[in-house]
Amino acid sequence: MVTGRTSVRLLLAAACLVVPAMAHAQSGSVIAGVVRDSSGAVLPGVTVEASSPALIEKVRSVVSDGGGQYKVIDLRPGSYVVTFTLPGFSTVRREGITLTASFTATVNAELRVGNLEETITVTGAPPTVDVQNVVQQRVMTRDVIDAIPVGARSAASLGVLIPGVTTNNQDVGGSAFSSAAIAIHGSRLQEQQQLYDGMHMNNGQGRGGNFVAIATNDATIQEISLETAGLSAESELSGIRTNVIPKEGGNALKGTFATAFTNSSLQSDNLGPDLQALGLRSVPRVNKVYDVNPAIGGPIARDKVWFFASVRTWAAEQSVAGLYYNLTPTGRSYNPDFSRQAENIERNGNQSLRLTWQVNAKNKINFQHQNAQQDRPFYGYSCCNQFTYSPEATYASKSIPSYLSQASWSAPVTSRLLLEAGAAFANKDFETRLQPGVDQNAPSYTEQSTNIRWGNYSGVYGHNASHNFNTRASAAYVTGAHSAKVGVTFMRLSAHTTQDVVNDGVTLQLLNGQPRQITVFATPQTLDEVTKANVGLFAQDQWNLRRMTINAGVRFDYFNSYVPAQTIGPGPQVPGRNISFPAVENVPNWTDVSPRLGVSYDLFGTGRTAVKASLGRYLEGPNLTAFTRQANPANAIVPNATRTWADANGDFVPQESELGPISNVNFGQSRITTRYAEDAVSERGYNWEASGSVQHEVAAGVSVSAGYYRRWFGNFRVTDNLEVGPADYDPFCVTAPVDARLPNGGGYQVCGLYDVSAARFGRVNNSITLAGNFGDQHEVFDGVDVSLSARLPRGVVLQGGTSTGRVKTDNCFVIDSPQALLNCDVTPPFQTQVKLLGVYPLPFWGIQTSATFQSLPGPQITATYVARNAEILPSLGRNLSSGANGTASVPLIKPGTVFGNRLNQVDFRLSKIFRFGSRRVQANMDLYNMLNGAAVLAQNNNFGTAWLVPSQVLQGRLIRFSGQFDF
Repeated sequence: MVTGRTSVRLLLAAACLVVPAMAHAQSGSVIAGVVRDSSGAVLPGVTVEASSPALIEKVRSVVSDGGGQYKVIDLRPGSYVVTFTLPGFSTVRREGITLTASFTATVNAELRVGNLEETITVTGAPPTVDVQNVVQQRVMTRDVIDAIPVGARSAASLGVLIPGVTTNNQDVGGSAFSSAAIAIHGSRLQEQQQLYDGMHMNNGQGRGGNFVAIATNDATIQEISLETAGLSAESELSGIRTNVIPKEGGNALKGTFATAFTNSSLQSDNLGPDLQALGLRSVPRVNKVYDVNPAIGGPIARDKVWFFASVRTWAAEQSVAGLYYNLTPTGRSYNPDFSRQAENIERNGNQSLRLTWQVNAKNKINFQHQNAQQDRPFYGYSCCNQFTYSPEATYASKSIPSYLSQASWSAPVTSRLLLEAGAAFANKDFETRLQPGVDQNAPSYTEQSTNIRWGNYSGVYGHNASHNFNTRASAAYVTGAHSAKVGVTFMRLSAHTTQDVVNDGVTLQLLNGQPRQITVFATPQTLDEVTKANVGLFAQDQWNLRRMTINAGVRFDYFNSYVPAQTIGPGPQVPGRNISFPAVENVPNWTDVSPRLGVSYDLFGTGRTAVKASLGRYLEGPNLTAFTRQANPANAIVPNATRTWADANGDFVPQESELGPISNVNFGQSRITTRYAEDAVSERGYNWEASGSVQHEVAAGVSVSAGYYRRWFGNFRVTDNLEVGPADYDPFCVTAPVDARLPNGGGYQVCGLYDVSAARFGRVNNSITLAGNFGDQHEVFDGVDVSLSARLPRGVVLQGGTSTGRVKTDNCFVIDSPQALLNCDVTPPFQTQVKLLGVYPLPFWGIQTSATFQSLPGPQITATYVARNAEILPSLGRNLSSGANGTASVPLIKPGTVFGNRLNQVDFRLSKIFRFGSRRVQANMDLYNMLNGAAVLAQNNNFGTAWLVPSQVLQGRLIRFSGQFDF
């Protein structure tokens, strides 16, 4: 086991390998190739200079090695000129090399004997195939971002245009939630890595796009790199790794002003007969979307210090499909006001300043600070799918503070040795609150048959304060044929959470309008959790062996979280509570070694066709609170429990005489009911990713690729209630309701259901352990992607392709209840995505057109039926252990078998471009969801009167006007 003292030694050892300092640009671009003479012999000792306005130092130079090979590394995205010089030979100058982030451009040269004064200039299309790296990526460059109709202009809204990418929030014209997450090839949404200038920008509570510290400022973005497969040893996790490459300013004062606006008068109604037949009375509509984003950058001291500053304010205000304000928000039923549709609002702000300082010829430093504001008056609709909550029953959120500070340093000590390092600090508190004017003492109601909630918020609310401090440092040594990189990453996270529940910690549940159950909560609570060390040591090596390039890497990770000592006082439902808990260490304490191997082969030796294969082991990336919260004794003293409720006097106020036994006899007691087994805190979840692909440049600027991807997971965790076993459960069946929408019209028997015996009801003593102790659990993704990328003359761009895949799961073993075997093997059909984007400037009047297209599989349809005791009694032979008023949730449809209709979304842009010398004005009219599709994104899966009623629907056709002035 690695102790805290050992982790310090590891950090010190890593510091001896790399120079610790303050930050890193992480664009990772490279120009590499071979220099030969006219006879084909390799030429060592050739001076190769890469020059670009993107470099504050203007020129980066190296010398070719004994095999004639060279590499110029750590280049920023931009346009480059490469010059080759050797005494006795003519100088060769290669123009038109365009670099995107993390791309290796192969630029070979042939020098002939000649005068030193003679310069041969070669101009050609930049390479489109990276024949050396196995990391697969898509780079969204600034010209493409500015050209295509993308409302939110975020990593997620751009990433969804890549075949295979999935998201939890479909954007139409900038209406999507800014904290959307994306995944690819069966990866986890919450494990998306979001980087800004190479540093993690997540807040302290979690990973992925849902846990960003700030909403990004579009004007600060030069381009966005999205790595999708074959990630190197620098990456702890798999899936998608997005990196925002920021603008740095330059020697000339330049700026931009971008703005956009739309409102309800510019939107079509897509509420058609199909949606109305599903019971929907209204669809989501944009009330207002706007974006104002000025920026300016330039020199403070020419060739020495640059700055770039920007301010952005933007908002999306829209209505919610099929949900309305409550005519009787304090009443005993939800009575929708069909004249007032519920609203979903998000307002953001960002103020950013970046300074770039070329200290001397060898040292460059960047500083950047971004302050942000975030106001979400109905946050529950944005984050948490609370689409069955009446507006007064969802919660609001306002983030104060919210900022991200970074610094970076890089030093090309020699033409072969590069040192770089970095640090970032994020601070955010996204506090959740009750709706203004709602009394904290007002009850919260839930109708179990529809999951409709009203009156007040039914869950916990309070502060969610967190910090994220992360650093990285690395050293790279490069020769022409070989490059090696070693480095260290470190992250420390902390989270402070407060929790309260309305109505003195009691919420009310009804079934078909009649009192059925109450839920009691042991609040208020305060929870503190810390990841004290997430350390990664990595080594990445790349060898060029003729036409083959071997990418080999290994990564060591140490991950340690703990729960600080805490004291928990009394609450309304636990008046006698006053407990102090010591710190809980090592939850978890993981050490892992993960190999990465990739091979790229230049099939014909022309730099135009690459065959690639990769295999790598990656680690799970749990949110801080997802893991430590289970081990936190302040949370593990059973935070809630239920009691059946028979409202004998009909006053809708639960009295003790009307309540059944509590579902958990440990509620409010200090006994810890959930613990981690040793294997769960010492063995980390992981996944392996294997891929094989072919990429071919079919013409200048045009490449096609095809790839197969497979991902499989291991070290699953399960919860074992040590107080019960399979013999403590009795079987029963339920007859499904008759409904034409159910398989075979319903009326069939659903068996394989179990109820715990009355003697064991409410007994909880959970142990979280590895699934392998009970049986084999599997989760495997298989898929094939085919894509096209083209950059043609006159600014024509075409990108896109198809992705076909599926995730198969199997967890057919019993832990406690034999009901685990019901629907334990899920094998959905293979489903295909189609994604396209294109830019086409017309040959007249400065008019440019562009469009994006997405065709996606529909959402999975399930049906959860709340069966009453009277329906179960004949089969079970007794009352449910929860009592005569008890209920049981019954799945009526096997998962992975029924899906909704496909989503087809076309977004179109018409632009007029005006040029006035170096100034440029672009006026845009965007037509989002041009076909006015009304695809269902999610629906109510609770079987009852609201079953299949859509909770999220694609926004209708929307016109948005925008403009950009560059000077």
